[in-house]
Amino acid sequence: MAGKTPKKVTGWRQVGLLSSIPFILALAPIIGLVIGQQLERRFRTPSWLTYVLCGLGFVAGVRETIKIVKLSQQED
Repeated sequence: MAGKTPKKVTGWRQVGLLSSIPFILALAPIIGLVIGQQLERRFRTPSWLTYVLCGLGFVAGVRETIKIVKLSQQED
């Protein structure tokens, strides 16, 4: 992103960004859970894979939420 200036976050865009946070926080672990269960069925592994992927989904959701909040707080 060298040379690009970040765009100013307008009020409506900020509302849109912040309203997506609950969906991201809910869906990321659910997607990890579903993928983990499918992999466990396919490879017949114990349930640790589901827990790991669900945890990774949660971490990804929190990370994306932090990025969204930082983006919404930008002032230009």
